[in-house]
Amino acid sequence: MTYNVLCTDGFSKAGLEELAKHDDLRVTFEKKLSHDELLKRIPEFDGLVVRSASTVSRDVIDAGKNLKIIARAGVGTDNIDIAAATERGILVVNAPAGNTLSTAELAFSLLLAVARGIPQAAAAMNDGKWEKDKGRQIAYKTLGIIGLGRIGREVARRAQAFKMKVVGFDPYLNEEQVRDMGIEPMTIEGLLPEVDFLTVHTPLTDETRNLIARDELGKMKKSAYLINCARGGIINEEDLALALREDVIAGAALDVYTTEPYTTPTFQGLANIVLTPHLGASTFEAQDAVAVEAAASVAQFFSDGISFNAVNLSGADPQSLDTYRRHLLLAQKVGAFAFQMFQGDLRRITVSTTVRATKLIALSAVRGVLAQAVSDTVTIVNAAAAAAERGIEVVEETLAEKDRGDAIGVRLTTADGATTEIWGRLTADGTVKIVRVNEYGVDIDPVGNVLVIHNEDRPGVIGRVCTILGDHSVNIAEMQNVRHRKGTDALTLIGVDESLSEEAIAAIRTDAAVTQAQVVRL
Repeated sequence: MTYNVLCTDGFSKAGLEELAKHDDLRVTFEKKLSHDELLKRIPEFDGLVVRSASTVSRDVIDAGKNLKIIARAGVGTDNIDIAAATERGILVVNAPAGNTLSTAELAFSLLLAVARGIPQAAAAMNDGKWEKDKGRQIAYKTLGIIGLGRIGREVARRAQAFKMKVVGFDPYLNEEQVRDMGIEPMTIEGLLPEVDFLTVHTPLTDETRNLIARDELGKMKKSAYLINCARGGIINEEDLALALREDVIAGAALDVYTTEPYTTPTFQGLANIVLTPHLGASTFEAQDAVAVEAAASVAQFFSDGISFNAVNLSGADPQSLDTYRRHLLLAQKVGAFAFQMFQGDLRRITVSTTVRATKLIALSAVRGVLAQAVSDTVTIVNAAAAAAERGIEVVEETLAEKDRGDAIGVRLTTADGATTEIWGRLTADGTVKIVRVNEYGVDIDPVGNVLVIHNEDRPGVIGRVCTILGDHSVNIAEMQNVRHRKGTDALTLIGVDESLSEEAIAAIRTDAAVTQAQVVRL
């Protein structure tokens, strides 16, 4: 199958070359598209790759009837309506690693620039003036870092090389993890009065908006400097401008703004601030790196149905996806198999697994179930919401490995307590297998079409079924017959190469020894 991918906003040639390596992707490149042009073009595409110039708002997402993935060639996803994408089951990915070094270098460059007044000195020289204002040495000073992700850690390494003391805060790291980086862990309230320089490296969220405002600035040293290369809005610009005018702090450097391009006069006339036009990732190396990273995410999605760097899918980090890719496929297959064997009003989906990535496994299994029950618009992204909308409870069970081995089970339950339960496992070589159908232990590949027959355990039944399949030109790929006890009911699974016609299934059902016959399509 071929997928159409639209790349815009001056997407790097290196990214286009990465996408071109994949025969299943048909790539269209438009250097720049207006919003109206994007709305007009998007319906024909399965994937969209943007930088910061395009606004992928709800109207674009609604118009993209074939959209399955949106990739941002960069870290920030402020220009993408993630809620709307999630509702549609569209995966949103970014490229957080590609511009790490370039952004860290800029943040540290701005720290040096404000400490020594370099831009002001250069401007004076251009005006024919010889002005030698005293600056600050940064060695043995204290740098505070709020946000110790990739970029924050790289800034810390550079500061440590310059003999700075580094203190930091990150709500997602414990004190031991912070200390392992050579950073002294502190709360935001604790570090504000201690630091000589403060830099922020967090995403813009409801929690981080106006993180540094009037009260926080008032707690800092009068000799302190503030740097922001993360996202506009984390620092309150009006409060910062007032603090600079009133010498509450010594200076600041900003590369990002609440509104971009930044043309407002908030900092006009201030000599103690350095402003740059969002240069963080604006290096040739970073633009190539984020483009290649975004392209790799898109290619992986169309190959495996999931992608690393997902921002609207919890737990989809590169390590987990690399480790559990086959498990996710197995979970989806088991869920699809279970629903097609199920009868009744579905009220609960119980996913049992020994795999550590329980949440991802559960979402993939629920996707397998609901893609059959609802439509293929249900994906791993919106599977949980789709279940909740239909009043279906999702239960996750983590089992000890000794209980089931490397296995995944899906149990579907009706309102009156009736259940259908399917289990699958991965073999040592990564092959996906169905190993249990309700009370029957089996071993069959969940591929293509599987004929599932409940029959009486007596001679001749399987022979007659095979004759019917032969009469309808259906080739058998594999077959298994299992029973509880001799002379009781048995279960027969037959993997077939072709689709089974209604006439063939009806003929099988006419056999007196066949109590049930159906096709599971995988």
